[in-house]
Amino acid sequence: MAKLTRGPAERELQRLISLYLKAETDIINEIGRLRTLGLVDYHAEAALERVQAILHSLENDCWTYVPRMIETRFYVNHPEARRPLEEPETATKHLAAYRNARVLTGEQTDIVQRLVMNLMGQIAQADVTALSGLESMLIGRTEPDVFRRVGLERTAGMQSVGRGVYKSLPGFVEQLRREGVTAFVDRAGRRWSLHTYGSMVLRATSRQAEILAVLTENPDHDLYQITRHGTTCPLCAPLEGRVYSRSGLDPDFPPLAAAFGKMDPAGPDSLANSWLNIHPNCLHQLRQWTPMGRSEEEIRKIKEFSSFEKNPVTRDPRSQKQIDAYREKERSRARWLRDYRQWEKYRETLGDGVPKRFETFQRHKRAGDEKYKLWKLDYRRQNDLLQHPERALPGAASATAAEAKFTKYFFNPGNERGFKKGLAFTSHLGYDINNWEKMRAEIISAAAKYPAVFKSEHEFGKRYEQMVILQGVKNNPANVLVAWNVNADGTVHMTTAHMEEVR
Repeated sequence: MAKLTRGPAERELQRLISLYLKAETDIINEIGRLRTLGLVDYHAEAALERVQAILHSLENDCWTYVPRMIETRFYVNHPEARRPLEEPETATKHLAAYRNARVLTGEQTDIVQRLVMNLMGQIAQADVTALSGLESMLIGRTEPDVFRRVGLERTAGMQSVGRGVYKSLPGFVEQLRREGVTAFVDRAGRRWSLHTYGSMVLRATSRQAEILAVLTENPDHDLYQITRHGTTCPLCAPLEGRVYSRSGLDPDFPPLAAAFGKMDPAGPDSLANSWLNIHPNCLHQLRQWTPMGRSEEEIRKIKEFSSFEKNPVTRDPRSQKQIDAYREKERSRARWLRDYRQWEKYRETLGDGVPKRFETFQRHKRAGDEKYKLWKLDYRRQNDLLQHPERALPGAASATAAEAKFTKYFFNPGNERGFKKGLAFTSHLGYDINNWEKMRAEIISAAAKYPAVFKSEHEFGKRYEQMVILQGVKNNPANVLVAWNVNADGTVHMTTAHMEEVR
């Protein structure tokens, strides 16, 4: 029996979702740059041009990956593609399945093109909404959106205490980071950020492609059953377990379009008139159904169960236990989704400073251990610099650290004070006399990523301190204070460093 198969397309989907996260992050960071420029029209217009370039790049990337994602849903459902998957699934077998798949039929090609155009239309409209919202805030148009609202609220608040509009921008950027860049407003007035909306429409289209791949595998087959889960949403619960007619012509079973919704309510009951009402995270599958090999009583029962007249879809068939189980599943999913989005944002900002696997990140977060506290602290500090670039260490790009600071101070047993600090670095980060150059490189790299605090001025220049997170060679991050001297000639060198507890 045909069933929905998850394969290489899932990787394309995740790639696309990550593109949306990166685009939204880049946009917010670009708006944050206005903090140092001053919020005036020519700066705002320049920022909007760069935002438009980011959105244009996003659309180009989507044109590259969207057709591939949708096509792969059909390829992996092809009989020739499923054969390598008869054994336990592996990434290698998925790739083999993809390569063994035959070309799409004419009907499937048309479906792919339609899905691609529909999705790209949604993406383009989201980009227009995002740009329009930002323009209304930065240039001062009057559209009622979150950007205008936040901008006016912040401006009014600052002006009431005698501060100018330019000072209000950090607050606006801070709220942008919480709410995201609005790409869609639904009928209920809920605002969807660029990343969230992109993820939703991508997943919904991917699910539509999965369904249509099953339905077009055997064009001559007419009867399909929606699988039954029990613990499901109120939308799907009345529809699951029933058998449907793909053509809408079988008198004993309801048309499949009745489950998916019709584009033209007065039009035919065929799949061609269906708009595939599938929510993005639906786990239901379609499988071919046949009366062959079934008893008359079994067939009679499934006909009665499937009938919309004898078994109305307006009735929620779930027990209270199933409803409670579904609500708990949704709460768990919401927690999972929050964790996943947090991990995505952390990966975007911190790179390999957080685990490559989401499961590892989530395990540490659930435990609330030292590593997670440091990741959270690291993300907050680096974002602080992105939001306030004026807090950067002066001359960070050319910062240096003398060899003697490591070989004759931190890792020299004869230097009691320095060696004590060095032992802590060795124990926690794995740095010692044999790999001190790696430590120096990590410290110099960190100089441009974290905000700096001015401490004092003396005859040799100005002293600054940074609180940074070093990863070391033991996959055991540490909170480290690094002190710098900015000389009168603009040169910058490290004066000392030591580990500090996380409070």
